[in-house]
Amino acid sequence: MKKRFYQHIAFFLALSITTALAVSCDNAPGRSKSKNAIEVAHQFPNGNWAFEEEVVAFDFTISDTSRDYRVALSLKYDTAVAVLRTIPLSVTFQTPDGMQSVAASNFNLNRKENKDIRILDSGLAEATVTVFPKRSMKTPGTYHLTVYRRAEKADNYGFSELSAIVTPE
Repeated sequence: MKKRFYQHIAFFLALSITTALAVSCDNAPGRSKSKNAIEVAHQFPNGNWAFEEEVVAFDFTISDTSRDYRVALSLKYDTAVAVLRTIPLSVTFQTPDGMQSVAASNFNLNRKENKDIRILDSGLAEATVTVFPKRSMKTPGTYHLTVYRRAEKADNYGFSELSAIVTPE
């Protein structure tokens, strides 16, 4: 009887530890897996991703060329104001020596379809999309990431911040 009691305690203790570790590890797409992640943000004035800002550029410096990197974009928005549910993007990645590559991607802002959307303490939502999942950066220096919003040719209210997140793998 005592042996069975201790087996139950050991089982619940192991389950508790596993649950605590799973909750504390945050590996959702776009969220930093490493304290070494580089995050560069662009704020949209008045919560408006204006037509004039359909192109947003980011610069970041890489010195460790021995690793691959994951390049993601994060968009913070107000679900009560933003009317777009899909934002098509073209993303250009340029190395310090001028080499370019282009990727097409989409922000899916539909919370029923995209389970990776987070609700932040501020009440805003955050959607993240990985644009370049495994990118080698062999040249130290400044890299350029240009995001072109291919959505409507109009102002888009409800969007507060677009960020580029570069995480070593």
